Amino acid sequence: MNALEKVKSICDGIEYSRDIPEEAKQIAKENNIVVIVGGSDDLMYCYGADCYLTDHVEHGYGWDGDTLKNAHKKLRKEAKQLGLMIWWCGKILEDGLKIEGYDTEKSGAFSYTVNEEIESLDFLVMEEGDVYCTGKIVRLPEGFKSYKSN
Repeated sequence: MNALEKVKSICDGIEYSRDIPEEAKQIAKENNIVVIVGGSDDLMYCYGADCYLTDHVEHGYGWDGDTLKNAHKKLRKEAKQLGLMIWWCGKILEDGLKIEGYDTEKSGAFSYTVNEEIESLDFLVMEEGDVYCTGKIVRLPEGFKSYKSN
């Protein structure tokens, strides 16, 4: 089992808490992986690899698409490298895009995508027996430029 699969096996089916288990955080940190999970309807939490995404853990932007217009410049730069998008109910509102066949019963209120060539896996976050959202486990690609605060 590779590191992405290990993190998935730990996180898949976790109860909504805006956090992930410590073991998953450690594996992610040691393997240049970022684990993304949602909170509320406008928060994104990131754990693992050493970068701006995880340095600030909570990102309070309810956004659709990859522009992150109101986000910090460092967050926008890292998200752009990944092609990171949040799909609220399977739709990118600003551009009218949607994931065909998206089912909130199976994937929750929102999910994340990254560029296809980036190694990643999804996991489900549950809330009282229902799917809350679909989290994302992302191996940072070779050449990824971190904008971590110093």
